[in-house]
Amino acid sequence: MTELFGAGLLSVAAFVAVISFVVVIHELGHMWAGRMFGVHAEVFSVGFGPTLATWRDRQGTLWRIAALPLGGYVRFRGDENAASAPDHQALEQLRAGRADADSVFHFKPVWQRAIIVAAGPLANFLLAIVVFAALGMARGEFITPPVIGQVQAGSPAEIAGFEPGDRVVAINGRTARSFTDISQAVIVRTGQDIRFDVERGDEIVRLNATPRREIRADGLGGERAMGFLGVSSQTGRPEQVRYSLLEAPGYGVRRTWETVSMIGDYMVRLVTGRASFEMINGPIGIATTAGQVANVSVAAPAQDSPPAHERVWRMVLSLAALSAVISVALGLMNLLPIPVLDGGHLVYYAYEAVTRRAPSLAVQEIGFRIGVGLVLTLLVVATWNDLNYLRGLFF
Repeated sequence: MTELFGAGLLSVAAFVAVISFVVVIHELGHMWAGRMFGVHAEVFSVGFGPTLATWRDRQGTLWRIAALPLGGYVRFRGDENAASAPDHQALEQLRAGRADADSVFHFKPVWQRAIIVAAGPLANFLLAIVVFAALGMARGEFITPPVIGQVQAGSPAEIAGFEPGDRVVAINGRTARSFTDISQAVIVRTGQDIRFDVERGDEIVRLNATPRREIRADGLGGERAMGFLGVSSQTGRPEQVRYSLLEAPGYGVRRTWETVSMIGDYMVRLVTGRASFEMINGPIGIATTAGQVANVSVAAPAQDSPPAHERVWRMVLSLAALSAVISVALGLMNLLPIPVLDGGHLVYYAYEAVTRRAPSLAVQEIGFRIGVGLVLTLLVVATWNDLNYLRGLFF
C-alpha cells in the first residue's frame, strides 16, 4: 500500500511538472511578444484558483502562484478573462482617455495582435527544439535500422508481401531512418493504406499494407487500441548516436518537425474522418503516462540496475522528452481555428485584416460559445478514453 501511495504521488508530481512547464512557456510566449509591442500584462498566473503568493515586477505585472498548478495564464490590459476576451466597458473607458490606451492589447494594430497570439504556439515549438537538442547532447539517439527481422504469419505485413531482411527506405514518400519510424507510422493509421518503399537485394520494391486495429500493450503497463502491422526488427543492440553542440540544434529541429508531422497528420485525418478518436488523451491519460515514465525510471533497483542518482537522471530526461512532445501537441492544438483558442483569434484577425473591420460582437459571442462547446466535447472524448485506459490498467 505504501509503495502504491508513493507511486501515485510521483505520478501526480510528474504530471504537474510536465503540464505546468509546458503551459507556462506557452503563456510566457504571449507575454514576451506583448511586451515587445508595449502591451501591459496586468497578471501572470502560474496555476489557477486561490492565490498562494504574489509579487509585482518592475513593469507592473502582478505575478501570482495559485493553488492548482495545472498551467497558467497571462491577462493583458483590457482583457476580461484569461482567454483574452475583451472587457468592453473597460475598453470604452480606456478609449475615452481615462488610462494609457497605448498599452492595451485590443487597441494594437491587427498584425501586432496576430504576432502576440501566435507567439504562444511558437514558444511551444521553440521549447521542443531546445529540449530535443539538449537530449541529443545528454543521451543521444538510439537508432535501430529499419530492417525487418520477422514477419508474423497472417499479419497485414505478410499479406502485403514483406520478407525478413527487407530494409524500409521510405514510408509514404518520407525517408525511414530507424525502425521507430515504422512503428510511429503504423500505430496511428489503423485501417489506412500505407506505402512502403523496401530495399530487397539490389532492387526497390513498393509494398502497400493496411494496419489492423488491435488492443496491445503500450509499454507502460497498460493497453491501447493501435494499428498493427506484424513485423519486428532484426536482433541486435541499437546504435547510440550523440550530437555535438553544433549538431544538436539541427537534431532538435528535425525531431520537432517529425513530431509536428506525426501529430499534425493525425489531427488532419481525425478531422476528415480517417482516424479514430481512441488515441486522444486527456489529463488522466497524460498523468498516467507521466507517472509511469517517472515510476519506471526510479523503481526499486534490480541486481544489475544503475544506482539511484542515475535512475533519477533518466527520469528527468524521460520527462523532458515527454514535455517536448506535449509542447508540440499543445502548440498545434492552439493553432486550430476554434474560437477561444489562439487559432480562432488568428481567424478573426485575418478577417479583420481583409475587411478592415473586426467581426461584430454577436459573431464573436456565437463563435466563443461554439468554441467552448467543441473544446468541451474533445475533453469529454479524451476523458472517456482515459477512463477506458485506466480500467484496462488496474482492473
